[in-house]
Amino acid sequence: MIIYIYDIKTLQIVGRPISNSYGEFKSDPKIYYPDWHIENHLASEIEFQNPILENGVIREKTREELILLDNKTELLQDGEYIENNKIIVVEAPDYLYQKYWNQESHIWEEGATQEEILHKVNQLIDEYTILGEQKERWIKYGFDVLEIENKMAENILERNYLLSI
Repeated sequence: MIIYIYDIKTLQIVGRPISNSYGEFKSDPKIYYPDWHIENHLASEIEFQNPILENGVIREKTREELILLDNKTELLQDGEYIENNKIIVVEAPDYLYQKYWNQESHIWEEGATQEEILHKVNQLIDEYTILGEQKERWIKYGFDVLEIENKMAENILERNYLLSI
């Protein structure tokens, strides 16, 4: 097995000796890595891509640490930005048809084109007429239509929103 030797100061790999087991390596590291010194080196069975030392233990940096410590802002997702060395998450509003995250102003915006909006409005009109026909049938046979009326009201609200943008 490969043992990864890290320099404590730089957390760079300085050696990759091969041993039968990690325990065997730990029992006498100088056999496998002659420059070994406990104050200067750490050993691991894992090769870390982005190592960090925490309480004397080496581990992989978290996504948040990569963003905040290494300034890897490309790892930020839509709805996230950095403020006061913290990652702030802004939830996208439900009312947006096509959500677009504006990285400059840190706000969610409508991302749909006018053509896409008109297509969706026409689709909602078709759904509304189907709901209206279903409501008439249900009334004719004595069924409760509250659920259908709620869907119709939501449909109207969604159309009105889309037509206002």
